[in-house]
Amino acid sequence: MNRFDNRVFVIDKAAGPTSFEVVAAMRRVTGLRKVGHAGTLDPLARGVLLVCTGFATRAVEHFMDLEKEYEFDVLLGVETTTLDAEGDVVREAPVPDLSLETLREVGASFVGDYTLTPPAFSALKRRGQRYYALARSGEVTEAAAPRHVKIYGFDVLSAPLPHVRCVVRCSRGTYVRSLAKDFGARLGLPASIAALTRRRIGAFALADAFPSEKLVPAHADELAGRTLDDTLAFLPGVVLTARAATLLKFGVLPLRQDVVEVVGVPRPGALRLLDESRALVAVGTREGDRAKDPLRLVDSFRLYVDGDADEPLARAVRRAAE
Repeated sequence: MNRFDNRVFVIDKAAGPTSFEVVAAMRRVTGLRKVGHAGTLDPLARGVLLVCTGFATRAVEHFMDLEKEYEFDVLLGVETTTLDAEGDVVREAPVPDLSLETLREVGASFVGDYTLTPPAFSALKRRGQRYYALARSGEVTEAAAPRHVKIYGFDVLSAPLPHVRCVVRCSRGTYVRSLAKDFGARLGLPASIAALTRRRIGAFALADAFPSEKLVPAHADELAGRTLDDTLAFLPGVVLTARAATLLKFGVLPLRQDVVEVVGVPRPGALRLLDESRALVAVGTREGDRAKDPLRLVDSFRLYVDGDADEPLARAVRRAAE
């Protein structure tokens, strides 16, 4: 058994490489082909990148829904094509003497539900092609359609003008480069990102991350992944009877009467399905008031199998999960 398989790795991506290049490095170090990440980081950005292997790649969507925290420097007075230091300058303006109090008031004005327009240079797709590729070729100049996000906190830490150092806590789908542009716009100034670090994804913090520069064979012994039982513990769960847990592995949806114990506060959305030892068997989805069958505990599920499961069972589980 490959000890890197079916695991989640908290990686500190260095500024420079793309998220895909970090995934490629992980493939080389682990010898695994099934590797993916939970949320792209811009090449010039540093910070937490969750990399999943094997069956753990099926949990990517749950990690992407977690709150993110970024620290970044807004460069006032300069706007670029990419809204960061990588692009060409398209607009400049002198920066007046702005007080820290004024800047903090502007930051606080973003908190709550927010409509954000992604930058033209983004990993979003248009007719099957990435926006950044279309933008580089000159096929698109406009940004993607606006989207609704949540800003949980927007703090200005310091302001050695023309730079303003900020920390934002936000939902999935938030483009910090767009926030920087909008921050400047509220001051009547062009703006872009000078530096960006993702400090946290949910409880996965930068202090616990493995440096991407060490994703080489010489440091393979230092690389350690975490199990799905551990990393998905933030989701509410239910403990099933032994019979229901066994039937689940062959595609049979559990009933509400099969619940032995409730862990956390179940709600519509993702729900961990655990066996009597509290080991993760699957993650189900509950549709709430729109449940397909009120007797069923979940409406659908994805199975997660330990890497040392016997092959016949693993094959059965793969068929049931597809």
